[in-house]
Amino acid sequence: MTLKSNLPAFIAQERYTSEVLDAIQVEIDKILIELSKLLLECCISTCTLSGLQRYETDYAIETTAEFSIDERKKAVINKMLAKRTLTFSELCRLIKRNIDNKQFYISNFARDYKFKIMLTDEAYMQKIYNAIFKARPAHLIFEIELVSKEKKCGTFFCNGHVI
Repeated sequence: MTLKSNLPAFIAQERYTSEVLDAIQVEIDKILIELSKLLLECCISTCTLSGLQRYETDYAIETTAEFSIDERKKAVINKMLAKRTLTFSELCRLIKRNIDNKQFYISNFARDYKFKIMLTDEAYMQKIYNAIFKARPAHLIFEIELVSKEKKCGTFFCNGHVI
């Protein structure tokens, strides 16, 4: 949408008015670009490195060069979510976000205020432990266990046929 499109054609096509509107339109386009960049900085998933550093300062998260930008963003999101009550659905979202939607299973032992997370990939155990340790209430106990996936072919019988 341009300034000229908001005016009647006989005004917008007048020589001097057209030149002024073209000069102003360039500046308006620059402002719109800067505004869209600013809006991207307001969300942790779309912010740049400088925006990420601002979030880390706001949430008192130590910055280390050994973590990737994606891992640093996940740490900020985990810290943001730590302010909420840790419900079962919040716990599932926390785990999915930190293990890149790999397969996991949760067992809940409500009477003992305990839950167990079973993962299939050992690479994510420490990340999950750190994220949940920061986000959980102090009275909850949790365990993380590594389980292996096994595909057992030829062990199911159906009408005399082995599947």
